[in-house]
Amino acid sequence: MRFVIEPANRNHAMAEDWTSQYSDKLMPPKAAVRKIKRGDRVFIGSACGEPRELVRAMVSLSNQLADTEVIQVLPLADSPYVDPRYASNFRANALFVGDSMREAINSARADYTPVFLSQVPALFRMRRLPIDVAMITVSPPDAHGHCSLGVSVDVTKAAAESAKMVIAMVNRHMPRTYGDCHIHVDQIHALVQHDEPLVSWPASDPGNVLDPVTRQIAAHVSRLVPDGATLQLGIGRIPDLILSTLTNKNDLGIHTEMLSDGVMALTRQGVITGRHKTLNRGKIVASFAAGTPALFEFLHENPMVEMRPSEYTNDLFNISQHDNMIAINAAVRVDLTGLVSAGSVGARFSSGFGGHADFVRGAALSRGGKPVIVMPSTEMTPQGLRSRIVASLPEGAGIATTRGDAHYIVTEYGVAYLHGKSIRDRAMALIGLAHPDFRDELLDAAKKRQMVYPNQILEAASKKYPSELEEQITLPDGSSITLRPIRPEDESLMKDMFYSFSEQTVYLRYHHVVRSMPHEQLQEFCNVDYDTEMTIVAVAGPPSAQQIVGVVLYNRDPNGQSAELAFAVVDGWQRKGLGTILFDKIVRVARSRGIERYTAEVLVENSGMLKIFHRSNMKIQTRMDSGVVHVEMWDEPGQTPPAA
Repeated sequence: MRFVIEPANRNHAMAEDWTSQYSDKLMPPKAAVRKIKRGDRVFIGSACGEPRELVRAMVSLSNQLADTEVIQVLPLADSPYVDPRYASNFRANALFVGDSMREAINSARADYTPVFLSQVPALFRMRRLPIDVAMITVSPPDAHGHCSLGVSVDVTKAAAESAKMVIAMVNRHMPRTYGDCHIHVDQIHALVQHDEPLVSWPASDPGNVLDPVTRQIAAHVSRLVPDGATLQLGIGRIPDLILSTLTNKNDLGIHTEMLSDGVMALTRQGVITGRHKTLNRGKIVASFAAGTPALFEFLHENPMVEMRPSEYTNDLFNISQHDNMIAINAAVRVDLTGLVSAGSVGARFSSGFGGHADFVRGAALSRGGKPVIVMPSTEMTPQGLRSRIVASLPEGAGIATTRGDAHYIVTEYGVAYLHGKSIRDRAMALIGLAHPDFRDELLDAAKKRQMVYPNQILEAASKKYPSELEEQITLPDGSSITLRPIRPEDESLMKDMFYSFSEQTVYLRYHHVVRSMPHEQLQEFCNVDYDTEMTIVAVAGPPSAQQIVGVVLYNRDPNGQSAELAFAVVDGWQRKGLGTILFDKIVRVARSRGIERYTAEVLVENSGMLKIFHRSNMKIQTRMDSGVVHVEMWDEPGQTPPAA
């Protein structure tokens, strides 16, 4: 789509000044490109803002050029200058590896410079990577002679401002965007008028591509995003698709490097308002846009959107000023210590740093911020299915997030919070995020590397974790808790719960004084098969500071239709109705698995537990023996069990 730009007021003296400059600088593409000299370093505008006609002209004049270094960030169009036949004319140097350059870089026919996107502008401005010629795409000038960089501000603005020569392709398809994204005609040395659709980044249709794995990952991430949060989503299919699952949120904000169609959709639905942003309130802030023509139309003269350079959007201080900054970035692999690999598959370069590290650290410094790493648990390779959770990263793997920077890791199997956790706790949590087919071998590897207990068991490794039993509950006093099945990595939390019990609570739960809870006993408790035995824990607090405040379990008898129940609640959470909630939950789960009768042994002093049993809708029978009440419960004939 072409955007209509109002003509300048030619009666204004200043307008006359720039319009004459504009006319004087207009020339055909090849005439403009002939200004490039042999040995020059040429910057080409990024992503959807690539000036393709200028690139075509440059390649067509390759016989007049030699040793030309071509600098580009995230090329989305073809990169003809990396063709082997132009080896003596052009040498590409990518600051982020795109599809069109990947094979050339990994074949040593092009270069890759690993650098944080926030630091690229300084390389240009301080002449550590001096730019001779910047070839960019701009919108037609406004009435004052200012052209907009539109969808590609990122490092393009710094390249244009520091280059010895600027060649601009004026394209009416480039939207005029607001923010710190303009360049005046008098800063441009050569102008080429050429209209063609911008490079598109195809939008994903959530209805078609939200496969079960992606849908589950998105569901986990959605629970980490509170109303009023500010989001950054990195480059990749999964981060962008996550946006389509946030339609139930309110007043989200955007401060990101890449703006996509997903942001446009949520804005039009009223989900993204920026109302609670603590910086640039009410504004969507980004450094470049990658999407469809519909997105470019949305951006055109939209006062809600500010396009700013990378040194602003990716600055740690600016990122961290946003309360509840949620940074969502993709990874290739994660090892059992929390090292996150992105940007390469082993020694083979696949992308780059981009803003990954900038936003991970910025979000970690934000009040209420969450750096989130997302990835499927497996990948299909020519050798078959492989785990993305690995014992150790392959040789040459690029580290995007260090162990100390890792916070939230998400796969379709759940969320692991790693920050401040020991290597043992990290390993167990990450094994729990792996595909069940790989958990046993990961545990064996962790034992060989002495990361976990030598006798660590993982009975539930091959069992499917019943995530459908997870449930958010609000107690009568307003406290929020999560009810979920226990996991092997809960051992540390269960240990903390036990040692928080008063002596009275320990006695009522175990019927005698228990002084310690060793690893051997705890790991048996945390490893259940989710069928013949089931344990539900009540978890309070955010993932970064979780505590188990209650637990309930059943053990199925050999006959298969009855089970023994037991539960306990942390002292500070007693008399809040949590015991009743736990009892109701375990009975619903047991009924759904064909259990019809329930037994329990309760000390006569434990009046609270006995009241819970007697208040249930079940038939109950009790008998006393040496201070212990033996309880048997069953449903009334014909009673319809509720769903679990």
